[in-house]
Amino acid sequence: MVASPYISILIKALNEEDCIGECLDSVMRESSGLNCEIILADSLSTDSTVEIARRYPIKIVQFERKQDRSAGAAAQLAYQHAQGQLIYMLDGDMVMQPGFLREAVQTLEQDQGLAGVGGVLSDSRVNNMFDRHRVKTRPSARPGEVPWLNGGGLYRKAAVDGVGYFSHRFLPAYEEAELGMRLRKTGWRLWRLARPGVSHTGHDESTGGLLMRHWRNGYAHASAMLLKGAMRGGYLRDAIRINREPLLVIGLFLLSLFALIDARVLLYTGAIWFGLFLMLLFKKRDLGDAAFSFMHWHYRTLGLLVGLFKHVDDPRLAIPSKVIQQG
Repeated sequence: MVASPYISILIKALNEEDCIGECLDSVMRESSGLNCEIILADSLSTDSTVEIARRYPIKIVQFERKQDRSAGAAAQLAYQHAQGQLIYMLDGDMVMQPGFLREAVQTLEQDQGLAGVGGVLSDSRVNNMFDRHRVKTRPSARPGEVPWLNGGGLYRKAAVDGVGYFSHRFLPAYEEAELGMRLRKTGWRLWRLARPGVSHTGHDESTGGLLMRHWRNGYAHASAMLLKGAMRGGYLRDAIRINREPLLVIGLFLLSLFALIDARVLLYTGAIWFGLFLMLLFKKRDLGDAAFSFMHWHYRTLGLLVGLFKHVDDPRLAIPSKVIQQG
């Protein structure tokens, strides 16, 4: 009888032929000597991602239908096949950093109130304003207790099973945040170690190209989808906090409608807009960064409004899949 793995290392990938080899090399290195299974969830890649992955002794699963794939669905697909007591998730363009996995396992074992442990994410490529913002603000660098684990992390499977599912398969973004909201709602805590967890390569594309891709793949519409799910799930306050900027923009636009009754309202609203931009400029200390953030608030607002009309199905529905390599 084959013993069940203690750790399931899950990797999600879509057309990662340039990065998947380095990712899997790091996974094989860091999992050496541990009781692990390695599962790659491929989102029907059209390049040589799967061909490269077949060279490694890992399990490879794929979607059966192209319409099922998304960032959230890929993580959930891998989770459907996981057997370990602990679950480590990373993207195919990430490289595991030496020693992190073992320290994360030790941290979870020592603190039974923790549902997940992450590490510091570093970016190896900066091509657009999103990369620049992430490198500048380092949102995944704050150690200690955190609301969610962006940039991958190690989770206790029993905790995840207790909140229904790992990743919302119908959510094209914010899937890590949504998991954190569900876990904390039931009393679990999440922790970030003050050490490197993964190095992230990212996509080689411009700011405009990334914005267009986010619109096409639904990423830009995820705000409203997250809010609708949060209303049902009981963690609306956390979802509002993530989306405070687009909700503020909507509020100001609604306020502007009162200018039809009193023209002075338009003047007041304009003063608020200008004040917000000055606040951004003071915070960013860079005119280009402030202008981009101001524009992105409006982009997110438009995406939120479109997302209100997007149907969000039950995330617990099983994803049709096929195993193309057993490992």
